Amino acid sequence: MSVKKGVSIATASILTLSVASVSAWATNDAQVKLDQQETLQKISKETGSQFSVAWDSETKAPSFVRGKISNKKLKSKEDALAVLEENKALYQIKQASSDLTLDKQGSDQFGSFYKFQQVYKGIPVFGHQLVVHGDQKQTSNSISGTFDGQVFSKEVSTKAKLTEAQATEKAKAANGLAEVKTFDIQKANLYIYEASEGKHTLVYRVTLSTLEKSELFYSDIFVDAQTGTIVDQIDKVHHAAAVGQGKGVLNDNKSINTDSYPGGYYLRDITKPMYSQSGGAIETYTAKNKMVSPGTLLTDSDNIWNDPAAVDAHVYAGKVYDYYYTKLGRNSFDDEGGTLKSTVHYRENYGNAGWTGTQMVYGDGDGSDKYAYLSGALDVVAHEITHGVTERTADLVYEGQSGALNESWSDVFGNLIENKSDPEWLCGEDITTPNIPGDALRSMSDPTKYGDPDHMRDYVDTTEDHGGVHTNSGIPNKAFYNFVTTSGVIRDNAAKVWYRALSQYLTSNSKFIDARNATIQAATDLFGAGSTEVNAVTNAWSNVGVGGSTNPGPGSDPYESNDTRATAYKISSGTTYNGKISSKTDEDWFQLTKTTSGTISVSLTNLPEDYDLYLYNSSGTLLTSSEEGGKTSESISYRGSARGTYYVKVVGYNGKNSSSAYALKATY
Repeated sequence: MSVKKGVSIATASILTLSVASVSAWATNDAQVKLDQQETLQKISKETGSQFSVAWDSETKAPSFVRGKISNKKLKSKEDALAVLEENKALYQIKQASSDLTLDKQGSDQFGSFYKFQQVYKGIPVFGHQLVVHGDQKQTSNSISGTFDGQVFSKEVSTKAKLTEAQATEKAKAANGLAEVKTFDIQKANLYIYEASEGKHTLVYRVTLSTLEKSELFYSDIFVDAQTGTIVDQIDKVHHAAAVGQGKGVLNDNKSINTDSYPGGYYLRDITKPMYSQSGGAIETYTAKNKMVSPGTLLTDSDNIWNDPAAVDAHVYAGKVYDYYYTKLGRNSFDDEGGTLKSTVHYRENYGNAGWTGTQMVYGDGDGSDKYAYLSGALDVVAHEITHGVTERTADLVYEGQSGALNESWSDVFGNLIENKSDPEWLCGEDITTPNIPGDALRSMSDPTKYGDPDHMRDYVDTTEDHGGVHTNSGIPNKAFYNFVTTSGVIRDNAAKVWYRALSQYLTSNSKFIDARNATIQAATDLFGAGSTEVNAVTNAWSNVGVGGSTNPGPGSDPYESNDTRATAYKISSGTTYNGKISSKTDEDWFQLTKTTSGTISVSLTNLPEDYDLYLYNSSGTLLTSSEEGGKTSESISYRGSARGTYYVKVVGYNGKNSSSAYALKATY
């Protein structure tokens, strides 16, 4: 190793960068960084508060700020906008009143929140919202979500050449829907969309939902408003991916709420508060094994029902409604008393279930090898309805980490509502492979039992299944299992934390680190800082490799414990990771997996001290290194690398360490 000089500097303790997912400090423009630092110093000085900031690598701005962020009282949306105006340099907002529009607001015994949609020249910027929270004393205590300040430098045209109708026809044609007559949802709205990294485009977000296709179809199709080309598409059918059978499907007798008419009865429940408050009901239809929507409302002459799939779908929808209403104060999936529709007997031998944007749909399965009637499991029904709840709250995009959170939140409430004494916290066990006892779709206690990861080191990078939404949901599933099974945490309190995080803190593009921040803040709101619940949820995420060590405190490394090659943190190409060398003996190891041959490029920047960078192959052989002096950035380029697993090590020269973060980025 070459001889080097280390230069130490004093750092001002104005904020705590805790549980940061990725940092803007390494890649952001120097002036923007300076403005952000000055804003943070100003907040700290004016409020006298210590706070934590998590950064988003794509927007180069915070994704979660926790702590007193303004001396202004939070009494109205105007106050919330004023708070964001105060902090506009932090988020790269030009003018809060013109760059943000109110999307939702609410209040409860813990305080209030105001959720704003980012707009550019009046047009929504897809996936970017900011939520300002205040406590019972009307003190602004957090901002969550993201704002894409980079859109201002792109000079995006906001004049569409296509009409809504033309864009809709393009979307239909691209998906073979030109001849479909009936759509449950058909709408088109203009958005600014980041079609590729750094490229913002005016698009129509065309949303289509229909059952008149070989598969359930419910998608957002992003159509270039100038050219008519399809920029992107997000499938929004939230499949259970396993379910099925009964009389009630499991030969259990059930009492069913129905609606009478002269000469018979509808399979329609009008006993719930939704009916008296808004006219909503729980209704169950049959597709008669065809592809129709919603089908025919089921009827019976003597109120004795001999359709097990319909009985379960109907009764279980009622149980899900009751849970959300009595436990969480939510009136149906939309919190407005909306009718809960279920369609059973969709297609022949159809082994799936889904939320289509307006209702639940259940196939019959094949009855033996894979699934029984998919409506025959309460956790499956709860899973699908929760997708509707998620869509009307955080609206988590069904791709990558946000999609995995979407799936996980449905698994969580499926299990909570089913409320079985099941040590494995299985998902879909009542309808999966009817001829194999004890089989299930997923396990929340041990996701690896069904091939899903239970720690970030095993996160699966894939283009399949919308970026592995069902696979990688194992990580937040395990985090919730860790939380809810902690001594002193009861199920209902765990549910309140997860629901509050979903309904008030998460936004459409939230990642796992944002879910950690959201649930910690929700637990703090509900039970107080330092409570059993706050400590439990913090440890629950840390133990699956999301945001810190087993007992993380302010300034902790979000990727610990990754001190050896065996415990290396798994990283993705092109993403910035913000870690810390926090002691003389600390080493940070990262794992990357290449699926093609080609160059591996690794950069280490934003160095608070003299750090070194090393690259190893799968057997631990050193391939190359970078050992520049001082706080100069380090970089590696290893050419001709084959497919396989590689390891990156970051270490302080001669024991150098710091409470400040570095930025690591690997491209391969």
